[in-house]
Amino acid sequence: MEKEKQKRAMLAGIAAMALFMIGDWLLDVKGSGNKEVGLFVNSNWPAMSMWRFEVSILLAAAAMPLYWIALKELRHIVTDTCSRNPKGHALAMKRLFDFSSAAGLISVLFIHIMCCLLPIIFKTSYGMGSTFEQAADVTNQVGMYILLPFMIYYLVMDIGMSVVMVYLILTRRFALPKWMACFHPVGGLVLCEIFAAIPVVWCNDVSVAFESMGHLLMFVAGYVLLQQFDKIKTIIYSTYK
Repeated sequence: MEKEKQKRAMLAGIAAMALFMIGDWLLDVKGSGNKEVGLFVNSNWPAMSMWRFEVSILLAAAAMPLYWIALKELRHIVTDTCSRNPKGHALAMKRLFDFSSAAGLISVLFIHIMCCLLPIIFKTSYGMGSTFEQAADVTNQVGMYILLPFMIYYLVMDIGMSVVMVYLILTRRFALPKWMACFHPVGGLVLCEIFAAIPVVWCNDVSVAFESMGHLLMFVAGYVLLQQFDKIKTIIYSTYK
């Protein structure tokens, strides 16, 4: 019964991150000819419809309860795994996952909403008569105020959970194929950078959701792990029946 509950939670996490990916595309697919203006502003924002950012926020808000359910259960899986085999760095990894997943639960909605609010601030200012440069200056200043907490939470969340997933898979504490050691947020970010470096517009556009896809793949790994547990139980039951 517990494993079935955890599997449903992993499916909830997959659904949550699919919603975040759609939100990422609505927020960040800018098309051809886009240039970065300062640290936060993009030159194609004036041509992008405001509804995209509004819907992106709503999708993230809808996804957040599902993400919370999934990450809470994944923490239980990591805790149970590390407690049963505490040798090496297992207990340190358990604490790291507790810390980094807490950062994720606190910040993932905040991070997404702030990414959406910056173009909303720009378009509101620009639509009220400011020049492009004035609207860009205001938006970049607002972005600088949130940059430090944004980056701290973002890096702790993504790097922390990714390190733990790699450790558990490579040390065979998670009975998963070693190639699944890339199923984590940093794996998604690396793939994003690879696609973004390709000088083709659609490659850059599709890659903006790959960080969220890394979270999705982390929950896929959790689901596959639980399926493996079921297979092992079936084999044991068949052997001793």
